[in-house]
Amino acid sequence: MLDSMKKDKVKIITLVGMAVMIIAVTVKAATSSVIAAAAIHIAGLAGFFLVEGIEKTPDSESGLSFKRFFSDLKKPGVIPLILLMLVLTPAEMLLSKAVFGRAYVDHVLGRVEVTGLDQLPLLLFTQIVSVLGEEIEYRAFFVGKGSRHFSFWPAAIVGAVLFAAAHYAAGNAGVVAWDLGGIFIDAILFAILYRRTGNCLISFIPHFLNNMIGFFLVPVLFG
Repeated sequence: MLDSMKKDKVKIITLVGMAVMIIAVTVKAATSSVIAAAAIHIAGLAGFFLVEGIEKTPDSESGLSFKRFFSDLKKPGVIPLILLMLVLTPAEMLLSKAVFGRAYVDHVLGRVEVTGLDQLPLLLFTQIVSVLGEEIEYRAFFVGKGSRHFSFWPAAIVGAVLFAAAHYAAGNAGVVAWDLGGIFIDAILFAILYRRTGNCLISFIPHFLNNMIGFFLVPVLFG
């Protein structure tokens, strides 16, 4: 009886959290609402930690596991997939420059509030916090917990659409479509990496490094 009640509670929290994220991302994309942006983070983080708390998930089984970090990193196909994603970022930026020129980077910089490279420690800190938060919200919660109720691919695809939509900024239609398409593909790859490891600390690696590569390449390619 208690076990059944616990499962029902976990299911309700997961579905409500996912629904709130979907609504909040939609509102944010349509209005750029700061409140909607905060709701995305609150729903994703609270949903994940509430579910893990109710289930008393041990670190060895958690979607956010420091204990398994190195063993998960050694799982088959993990490092090659991370390396592939790290290659895709500069390749995408070079192609973006060839197709859109300065318009692409202007669009991206217009939607990203980031500290300059002259303040590297602050940049590293803000990126670690924001990227880890996104990985918990979108991969560990939406994809990880959501997969229990909808299976992997529906959760991964909807999660990737949400992740891309959360980064939407108005602009030239071609540039916007290219930007969001790249983010969607990244999100699918992050989800696949999460599926292979069950640990969002692993998907955090290419996500964080891709962002940093982008920040360093922008002044080189577009300066």
